[in-house]
Amino acid sequence: MMRNIKYIYIIGVVTLLTMLAACGSKRSEKQGRIPEKMIRTHGDSIALAARFSGDFKHFLAVTDSLAAIGELSPIRAEGYRGVAYFQMGQMDKCIECFRRVVAIENPPAEDFWEYIHAGTNLVIMLTTDRDYDNAMRTALRLIDKLKSVDGSNRPSELQTLYLSLGDTQMMLERHDEAAKSYAEAYKWVLQTPNDSTNRGIAASIQTLENIAVTHLHHKLDEAGVWVDRMDSLVTLYEKQPKPIEKEVKTLRALVLLHRAEVCQMRGQIADAYHNYAAYSSTDFGQSIEGRINGCDYLVAARRYSEAADNYMHLDQFIRDWGYEYDLETIGNNLLPKLRANYHAGRRDSALRVAMQISEVYDSALVHQKRSESAELATIYDTQGKERQIAEQRAQNRFVTTISMAVTTASLLILALGLYAFLQWRITKRRNRILARQITEAVEYKEKYRALKQAQQERKEQEAEVSDPPAQNSRIADPAEQADTTTIGAGLCISDFTTLTDEQLFLCLRDLIENEKLFLQPEFGRQSLIDRTGLSKERIGAAFSQGSDSVSLPAYVRELRLDYAVSLMNSQPELNVEQVSQASGFTSADTFTRNFRAKYGMTPTTYKQTNYNP
Repeated sequence: MMRNIKYIYIIGVVTLLTMLAACGSKRSEKQGRIPEKMIRTHGDSIALAARFSGDFKHFLAVTDSLAAIGELSPIRAEGYRGVAYFQMGQMDKCIECFRRVVAIENPPAEDFWEYIHAGTNLVIMLTTDRDYDNAMRTALRLIDKLKSVDGSNRPSELQTLYLSLGDTQMMLERHDEAAKSYAEAYKWVLQTPNDSTNRGIAASIQTLENIAVTHLHHKLDEAGVWVDRMDSLVTLYEKQPKPIEKEVKTLRALVLLHRAEVCQMRGQIADAYHNYAAYSSTDFGQSIEGRINGCDYLVAARRYSEAADNYMHLDQFIRDWGYEYDLETIGNNLLPKLRANYHAGRRDSALRVAMQISEVYDSALVHQKRSESAELATIYDTQGKERQIAEQRAQNRFVTTISMAVTTASLLILALGLYAFLQWRITKRRNRILARQITEAVEYKEKYRALKQAQQERKEQEAEVSDPPAQNSRIADPAEQADTTTIGAGLCISDFTTLTDEQLFLCLRDLIENEKLFLQPEFGRQSLIDRTGLSKERIGAAFSQGSDSVSLPAYVRELRLDYAVSLMNSQPELNVEQVSQASGFTSADTFTRNFRAKYGMTPTTYKQTNYNP
């Protein structure tokens, strides 16, 4: 999540540089030749005035109107639309606008820099969205176009492109290639010109910080080199005629934080402690963003109580930045928050975080599956294969008709075989990812239930200590005992009339889970009626009103599926029929149908993926 915020900062900086360059440039003297920097048209002036008004819906409407009357070229119009959608938080539409720009094979010379700028923003957005395959392809394509071009915008565009390229390679574990891309980014950082606004040097510092953070996340010792380079550039920024004081202080604070992380990683505990102390005393270090940023160091240094205190502001931080909890945010923030609270001895807080993870995990998993499906769909490049077949046909144009038919048939068989192989690899990878996520989801639920059970036992022990049984209490009459049935946490049927729907649901839930009633194939609403003496309507109201509108059959089915997953993990020798019987399903077909509907794969595939990766 921290990397996403930094990429958004880069987009803002690159966009502002583009606007300033467009406002201060002149039309190229030679038509058809790529200008040294962006040129401004009458339509640009009107669109930029609307953009700087801060009303981005108005900016979008003005852009559409100017494009309709021909005052803005398609490239410029789509670039402005992308900026408008980005500012309005509509990221999918923003990406589509930038995609339409990059899809143009040969942009006009007068629109070349607008084309490159839109492509750079697309690379940043794709990297942020973890679409590494398309991000890498787009970055390499833009870099290739910039090789033979000169201009004042070239260094800033290239440093951002090489930064994104290095990040994609790092995420794909291509560390050697990433090191070369980062070295290229640094070369263009040193060549990026600065001006009176200091935007150029600020963007370059942000590039170096992104590289340093990436190395820290991957526990690479080269992180120290990039922190030193960032420190040097911040020192240079401080010496500029009109530096932005608040920005300088923020960058200087980040240098201290990253030095603390580097020292901690190298085992230099005392130096790490002093650097973090200096960081936490800065204005940025005391802000919500600064405190969240410092949690990585605190957890690494096992200062769990301080990390837990800082993580108390996490939800506010997520809301302020307009983010949602996806799998990356859960892994990078909620799980460390859970670990910090747990190791700090704050079990109640850890329980609340576990409940929060349980609530957001399903929606995050669905979003992740969609993103991964889109990413995997790009692996097989249909257009590239068609081009390859066309080239083969051109090379064999002098061959006889029979030879051409044989060659074409061979190529088609090869393409189909390659396609089948890639699909097998893709399916296998997707199944591994899905099986791991299923296992993790069930483990989270089990940990949550264990924490809940421990909390309940602790409350009961405290209740026993504070209210010991009376020495001279009357022995209950057996007839009275026969009339009272206990359930859940010491509650009786006679108590049900005083319970709210939510309290009754929790009581019934504990009964079903603790006594594992769901493992009985015939278990249903009538079983609860017979067991508790409650009416059908009362039980129905408890589940529909007292919970998140979950029905009893759906709840029981969820428990059986979780139990089946745990059983397959703990006893892999059991077949699907045995697992279905042990989990309370009436048949293996019912079990398989419900398992596929929830998890997107069959129990057989899950078992094979887990134990034959």
